[in-house]
Amino acid sequence: MVRRIMLSDGSDHDDFCAKSARSNNRRGPNSTRPQRVPPPRRKQQPTRHHPNRFDYEVRNLDDSYATTAPAVSTRRDNVFDIPIISTRRDNALDSTCAVVDYDGGLISAKAMRHGGDGVSVNAASSEPSDDGAVVKGSVDFLSSRHIGLLVSTLFAGALSSCLKRGLFPLLQAELELETYQADAAQVLMLLPWSHTFVWGFISDSMPLLGSRRKSYMIAGWAVSLLSCFAMAILNYTLEYNALSDQAAAEEALTHREALINGYIGLLMLATFGIVLALIIGETYVVAQTRREPLEERGAALGTLLLTQFLGEFAGQLASDKAIFNITEFGITPLVSFRETALFFMFYSLVPLFTLVFLFHEDPDPPEIDDGEPNYGADESRVFVRAAARSSTSCFRQFQLNWARLRRALANASTTHVIRFFMIFVFLSEFTLTYPHAQLEIWCNFTDKAQSSSNITREAMYVLAAAAWKYCAINCNWRWCTSFSLLVVMMLPQVIFYFMATLSISMRSQEAFTFITALQGFMRAGFIILEVAVSAEIAPVGGEGAFVGIIVSMSSIMRLLSTTFSNALGYMFEDPSFYGTAQQNGQVAFGLGVCYSIRLISVVALLFLPRQKQELQRLHRFGGQGDKSTTWWVLGSLGCAFLISAIFNLLAIIPSTSCLQIVGGSGCNLT
Repeated sequence: MVRRIMLSDGSDHDDFCAKSARSNNRRGPNSTRPQRVPPPRRKQQPTRHHPNRFDYEVRNLDDSYATTAPAVSTRRDNVFDIPIISTRRDNALDSTCAVVDYDGGLISAKAMRHGGDGVSVNAASSEPSDDGAVVKGSVDFLSSRHIGLLVSTLFAGALSSCLKRGLFPLLQAELELETYQADAAQVLMLLPWSHTFVWGFISDSMPLLGSRRKSYMIAGWAVSLLSCFAMAILNYTLEYNALSDQAAAEEALTHREALINGYIGLLMLATFGIVLALIIGETYVVAQTRREPLEERGAALGTLLLTQFLGEFAGQLASDKAIFNITEFGITPLVSFRETALFFMFYSLVPLFTLVFLFHEDPDPPEIDDGEPNYGADESRVFVRAAARSSTSCFRQFQLNWARLRRALANASTTHVIRFFMIFVFLSEFTLTYPHAQLEIWCNFTDKAQSSSNITREAMYVLAAAAWKYCAINCNWRWCTSFSLLVVMMLPQVIFYFMATLSISMRSQEAFTFITALQGFMRAGFIILEVAVSAEIAPVGGEGAFVGIIVSMSSIMRLLSTTFSNALGYMFEDPSFYGTAQQNGQVAFGLGVCYSIRLISVVALLFLPRQKQELQRLHRFGGQGDKSTTWWVLGSLGCAFLISAIFNLLAIIPSTSCLQIVGGSGCNLT
């Protein structure tokens, strides 16, 4: 193919100068008169479209004329630098050149078939074309290509709630776990959320059976299935022998500690499988979201998160209504631990088979291009091409993905987002233990009230996801975050908690149950913001590691906030004030400190871009840091994880679990 460096003036001929007329004074064969070379044709700047065409306000978020750029961007500052690769054919449809407008990209379906980087565009459809090229448009979850992903997310959300609120309490009741053992189980069940970066990075670098997303989701469900099956049969042989032989019964008692550790480990593995299926599913949709037009971008993520929260809501209902009978007098199990674990094993088969047969992984779209003038190109395409050339080397794939991640973390947009998440999560999740525990006692917060509060909290998750998807997908992120934190959560809690502290007549169980559940709205909004931001700036081909970094950072900062809350919570407690007026003042002072710290979290909004357009401009035209910026981000993540790990380790060791600094009630030194 020949690269054209001149623009044709409409003629079908390749000559640039007209032939001179014949005359009788032609130069002879031996003439010494030099032959004149025709001067080259001057390059002419093509007529630029009217500037209003690309004006953002005139378009009103309508990018129907914008073209999705290929993985190798052809955008240049000068029109003569655009490499229009073409060969003249009689049939225009068979040409390898697609002529687009100046601010568009070069599209070639034939180049895709021959290993190029072109993509085909069809804004009216989300189905891939016959030649495997990526198509622009929203993701259709109800089609036979993606319904399996939706089913997997729904079932994963339900099982996640059932493991925390159903299976673990059954284990705690049947094996009569000590306090430190229960704390260890809860810490280990939260641990997979802190390691999502590792598995996201591996899924980017090591495809399994030719798949980077689907295979890992199937593997996650397989791990959960096998873990539930192992929990169902782990103690069966020992129990059978103990019923028939007294010596075997004594031997079973000696192995009780090892059995408890085995159950806790299997429970952590089951949770890990669910987290893997959820995170990799979100990663896939984050990548496919780049297909969507600007005004609709995020709708697919809203559908996925709404499905996940509906599953968690259903799982909470199942735990409180089908697994337990919860009354004002206590909790009564309706089924055994082994029966429940065996049921969840067969339960895991449903999403496993739907993923295999009803989910087809589409190729990753190229970087986002909303068609704005002078829209810079994402340099992640360089790593995509290098990865394609070295696809046979696993170590080389790890090197390329690490280089891509380092460059993404050094971008100004990423550092702004990371700072926001670190500061906002740590301060907004700060909760002093003593004043809230005392309010639970005053308001008679029973097991039944706790169950109702958990169900209401899950309903708040669903409400937040629905509100964002249908009403606020293009609203200012700063205003939405401020509204969920200040208006929905903090204002009602501050008013009611202070009134309940200072007035006995205001201590209502029903009001306390509802007010405490409002935190679910704020947390759901924060989860939505995590994936919405990731969809805008995650590097092409490195979405798993980037989403994992964001989720891991948020989870670790939440654990770190809880750790410091426990360390400071009981500093406000004075046993000599019990039953006196001074106790009310002490609780009110603790609440004032707690909500003052939460209010400071609003400062973090200065680092959060207002909306998708502002984040994209910061991502494209913002400064690019060096290696020190990357290591600052990773170092912050590592330090936060190390501190939370140390305190969590103190919480699960029997000799230190009683320390107030890790949430205990205090150790008896006598």
